[in-house]
Amino acid sequence: MQLNKQTDYALRVLLYLAFVGETRLVNIDEIVSKFHILRNHLIKIISKLARLKFIVTYRGVNGGMKINPETLNMTLDQIIAAFEPTFEVVQCEHLVCPLTGMCRLKSVLDEASNNFVATLGKYTLAEMLPANESTIQKIMLMLDSRLVK
Repeated sequence: MQLNKQTDYALRVLLYLAFVGETRLVNIDEIVSKFHILRNHLIKIISKLARLKFIVTYRGVNGGMKINPETLNMTLDQIIAAFEPTFEVVQCEHLVCPLTGMCRLKSVLDEASNNFVATLGKYTLAEMLPANESTIQKIMLMLDSRLVK
C-alpha cells in the first residue's frame, strides 16, 4: 500500500502542528522550509485541511494555522480516507484483462487493503506523538536546526 503525496504531506503537516500544539501559530513558509514541500502544493493541502476542519487557520499579517484539538482524537484511517480516493489496490473492472473473474489476486489484495485500513483504525493522531514532553522538545529543536537559511 502506498499513500499519495497529498496524503503523505497532509499527515506531516498535522503531525508538525500537533508537535507545536496550541503555543503558537505556524505559517506556510515555516512548513515549506522544514519539509521542503512546494509552496503551491502545500497551499492546496492546507486549504483542504482547513475545509475539513482538521486545522484552524487565521488570516492576516500575524496569521497562521494550528491543529484543531479534535483532530488529535481522530484515527489515522479517518484522516487518510479524506485524502485517498480509494483504498482499492487494483480495479479489475476498469481493465481489459482476460483473467477478470477467474483469478483471486483482487480478493487477496482487497483483504490486504482491509487489514491495512483496520490497522490504521487502531491508532489516533495523538498516539503518533512521543509520550513525553522532553522528546517533543528535542524533535522541535532538531526541526529548528533544519531551517533553510
